Amino acid sequence: MPKGYSNHMKVALINVSQVEVYGNLSAVRPTHPPLGLAYLASYIERTGHKPFIIDQDALGMTDEQMIQKLAEERPGMVGITVVTPSFPRATRVAARIKQALPDTPVVQGGIHPTIVPRDALVPDPWDIVVKGEGEETLAELVAALEAKRPLDGIRGVLFKRDGQIVENPPCPLIPDLDVLPFPARHLYPNIRYSYPDAMEHPVQPIFTSRGCPANCTYCQTKNIFTRKFRVHSARYVVDEIEECVNKYGAREIHIWDDNFTTRKDRVLEIRDEIKRRGIRVKFAFPNGLRADYINFEVLKALVDMGAYSISFGIESGNDKVLKFIEKGESLDRVRQSVRWAQQVGLEVWGFFMLGFPIDTRETMQDTIDFAKELDVDVAKFHILQPYPGSKVYYQLEEMGLITNRNYEDYGIHTRPVHKLPGLTEDDILAIQKSAYRQFYLRPRKVWQHLKRVRSIARLRSKVKMGLAILKVCAIGSSEKRLAGEYDSPAPGPDRKPENIPSQVAVPDWKQVQQRIESLEGNIQERIITAEDWERQDRK
Repeated sequence: MPKGYSNHMKVALINVSQVEVYGNLSAVRPTHPPLGLAYLASYIERTGHKPFIIDQDALGMTDEQMIQKLAEERPGMVGITVVTPSFPRATRVAARIKQALPDTPVVQGGIHPTIVPRDALVPDPWDIVVKGEGEETLAELVAALEAKRPLDGIRGVLFKRDGQIVENPPCPLIPDLDVLPFPARHLYPNIRYSYPDAMEHPVQPIFTSRGCPANCTYCQTKNIFTRKFRVHSARYVVDEIEECVNKYGAREIHIWDDNFTTRKDRVLEIRDEIKRRGIRVKFAFPNGLRADYINFEVLKALVDMGAYSISFGIESGNDKVLKFIEKGESLDRVRQSVRWAQQVGLEVWGFFMLGFPIDTRETMQDTIDFAKELDVDVAKFHILQPYPGSKVYYQLEEMGLITNRNYEDYGIHTRPVHKLPGLTEDDILAIQKSAYRQFYLRPRKVWQHLKRVRSIARLRSKVKMGLAILKVCAIGSSEKRLAGEYDSPAPGPDRKPENIPSQVAVPDWKQVQQRIESLEGNIQERIITAEDWERQDRK
């Protein structure tokens, strides 16, 4: 270890800026803290090491400022969490760190190096890759680096030796998640994350399980945590909730699990323990639960424990597409679960995807129509991003449909990186814009959202989300229309879309965008003033 380091090693854990890889709907940034880094930090902190977290966007920190911070702290190791869209930028940042701290190992972890570990390690600045679940591997790695031991015996790492990549055996999954300490929330930057659409602030996120028994072709969860479903006990979950409330002042908890409702008995245990301890806090499930792991009793239990909002990962409104992506659900099952959620009074979000390999104009219009039929409170229409390692990536590759291999263009809200038979990337993007227009620009839906505003925090979120959606509708040309809105050829000066009454003018979306931008500053100023009033009332 270079001179000047303490006996207990400092470890920098970095979440590099994501701004460059997110598009039009990233109006609220950063949305939440890097909880995965907080888990890693707490695991090595209890062994006496000194981790610190740099969340670049939350801190508003430039690369130069971050390098200066690292030079001052002199960590014995720098770890960077990487998703596929952030890999190019993370590699550039790693190169600058290596230039400033040439003797400090730079380690890459996260979903991207887990999926393509050898490719991820190839660029020069990376010294080590952590593959898979990271806590035990990181603890072994930090101990070896501190003692200057060889890396050969460390499970779950790849490293370079004499220009060659050495891959060690994987680290087994942690069988009992309750052995993990709570995430090191005290290491988050001293900043309020935005948590889009939260009813109350402060908010704290939690995970209560790992792994997913499903086999969806587009998802990577099973590739990092496998299909083995592991859970924290009900007591552990409620202990963590209680810490979030008592120590960090949380007034709302966001449960990020994809599979919180998979085990009905555990849901009921958690509900009962929350009530037994008298914990009063709001809950939301913003990450997209499976509709087939829900029943009426479970939904009533969620409401009983304080939940007000739930999200479903619905993906498609076409049964053939659902079967193709191996979702394991039917439209009728989704209808039933959404109906139950609405009956118990939950706010319902629906997540939909456009651009699956067998999608057509008609099947994507089915998805839009299904979202409208379900009448979910909030619908998000994402364009499929075929991440390397997923089954859908290899399907599209075999069909010759992937047109862009620049990982920076694989962000959630960026342009399509693939085409479909008979549909260009611009066609798919136009379908997404149409989906938002068809779903949200209906008078009843606008009124519905106005009624949902019950707090200043929710008002702020609604304004930002509304402006973002209107921008999506406004950006680009409205000439390329999908099935059901415009006929082809595109309407000219003397030709209006058939399904728009002649007395209704077709919007000039460029003018709409200009008007939106002119309103933003004034609206945000008014919201900030209103928040000041609310804080004074609480005092």
